[in-house]
Amino acid sequence: MKRVVITGLGVVCPIGNNISQFEAGLIQGKSGISKNRKQDTEGYISSLLGQVEDFELPEQLASLRKESISDVEEYVLAATIEAWGHADLNPSDDELDRIGVLLGSGGSISCVEEFFAEKIDAGRRGKSRLMNANPDAAGGFISHYFNLKGPKTSIMTACSSGATAIGYAADLIRAGMADAMVTGGVESLSTVTLSGFNSLGALASGNIKPFDKNRDGIILGEGAGILILEDYDLAIKRGANIIAELVGYGFTSDAHHITAPHPTGAGMVKAMQHALQEAELTPERISYINVHGTGTELNDKSETAAIKEVFGNHSGDLCVSSTKSMIGHTLSAAGAIEAVATCLALQGQFVPPTINYESIDEECDLDVVPNQSRNLDMHFAMSNSLAFGGNNTSLIFKRENNHV
Repeated sequence: MKRVVITGLGVVCPIGNNISQFEAGLIQGKSGISKNRKQDTEGYISSLLGQVEDFELPEQLASLRKESISDVEEYVLAATIEAWGHADLNPSDDELDRIGVLLGSGGSISCVEEFFAEKIDAGRRGKSRLMNANPDAAGGFISHYFNLKGPKTSIMTACSSGATAIGYAADLIRAGMADAMVTGGVESLSTVTLSGFNSLGALASGNIKPFDKNRDGIILGEGAGILILEDYDLAIKRGANIIAELVGYGFTSDAHHITAPHPTGAGMVKAMQHALQEAELTPERISYINVHGTGTELNDKSETAAIKEVFGNHSGDLCVSSTKSMIGHTLSAAGAIEAVATCLALQGQFVPPTINYESIDEECDLDVVPNQSRNLDMHFAMSNSLAFGGNNTSLIFKRENNHV
């Protein structure tokens, strides 16, 4: 089976608009949660949001007028330009036919909102956002900008979309359909999405507190995470700098409930087991898990139960942490941004913290790396994503200098 490696990373998120800022924020345990300035939250459970701050378009996009480009385009193109440069890609015309795009994206509901706002407000005259609401639009932005002619599609598995996209992108390389893939996820927040989570009673009234006994819900976030995946042999041949290797992934369904995870984490158990089987690893080889960790009681308890089922006695030796405590739940982008964080953790040999942690929950008694990052000698790390509809995805990454 072909080996698949990561040669480029890019990110735009509430604690950093590039990889260096993001990594520094992870190490510092920085909070990117602030008062929502994008939407009217009067009467809502939460007035907080993980929002992108101080974002500027890359120089390559400076000629684009703000009214002609949506947040989805801004975030995903900026992250991809960074990842592309990070990978030092300079393909020939023939090689462009072998590079594809596979993103986790639910489409931009905010583009639909802007479209109708323009129709209602006769004084507004700008580029219509309606076509940008296509779930595959974000991938189209990338393929058009870089002239990529390989496989292109989008994945929608709700909040696990970004992670699922990475797994499928690796499959395309292993199947010989592409030599490299631009993959990840993107999310631009909308009032419809915020209202939906508010109606479900899922929003936190204060800080998001994954695994804390006094947790009371999630805080939404926005952004994009991009990874460049390549065939290992071809990456070595061109002298690429390899960041990590994607050695396994699992993808399952709970078939249990449209919003709630299975109480025992049965689907997540199988996803992690499948990932371990594909990676040909025993559970004891995993040192760190970047967990889904939404800060809801059902998620935290079921994910803890699933980890204990898979890892047994080794679960007490694992470090697990939720980066959502820092950036919020970025929905379609979550699994991708968390995969980027996991790769950075492996490369830098550190574990990001779960911030805002105050009170121990006896039913969630894993080592959640509370409030401060930690140095850790590790070779393998896992990143887990769960989603509405009972979708579960688990990715396993291998440290770069352990396989070259």
